[in-house]
Amino acid sequence: MEQKEFFILLLLSLIGITLITGCIVFIQHQTSKVAVMSTDRADKPKPAATTNNDRLANDDNSANLDNSANDKIKNFEECAAAGYPVEEIYPAQCFADGKSFTENIGNEMELLDLIKIYSPRPNARIASPSTISGQARGKWFFEADFPVKLFDENNNEIGRGSAQAQSDWMTEDFVEFLAVIEFDAPTTATGTLILEKNNPSGLPEHNNQLIVPVKF
Repeated sequence: MEQKEFFILLLLSLIGITLITGCIVFIQHQTSKVAVMSTDRADKPKPAATTNNDRLANDDNSANLDNSANDKIKNFEECAAAGYPVEEIYPAQCFADGKSFTENIGNEMELLDLIKIYSPRPNARIASPSTISGQARGKWFFEADFPVKLFDENNNEIGRGSAQAQSDWMTEDFVEFLAVIEFDAPTTATGTLILEKNNPSGLPEHNNQLIVPVKF
């Protein structure tokens, strides 16, 4: 019995030593991993803290960029080309950050009771020869016609003709007119069509004209 008890105690001692050794090895391994992780964190550079001044500077830069873009918009065409919303009224309006830009249609609205143009409409694209039609009060004519002139964007005259009344012009009512105008090849992208009131007296107080912006 004593020999058997001795072997049991020896076996228990070996098991205990093995367990203790395993625990020591495990603890040492975990300790080394923690040390490595700490070293990695220490080696990584910390991102610079963003201060209030930095945020304000970024906001100012964004605002300056927006203002710079808006300052470049000077008219309806530039506003629409930049993608800002356009209200489909007549004349059309474009809105860019609190500013509104109205499409240039000449002075058509001011002269509606004297002369109306059917073709070309304001800002329409024309080519030579171009047919011009509409209606005007009889007093816009003299001897059944009135002058028509075409200018490029630099105010150079590139074509002219006469609009002819299509019925009796000696009336206070509207009379249909028709003209065909040929013009030189323009060097600009836009121009102006002028329908002049015929003024045989030459007196400036009787002058009048319909201004129609066009594109080439």
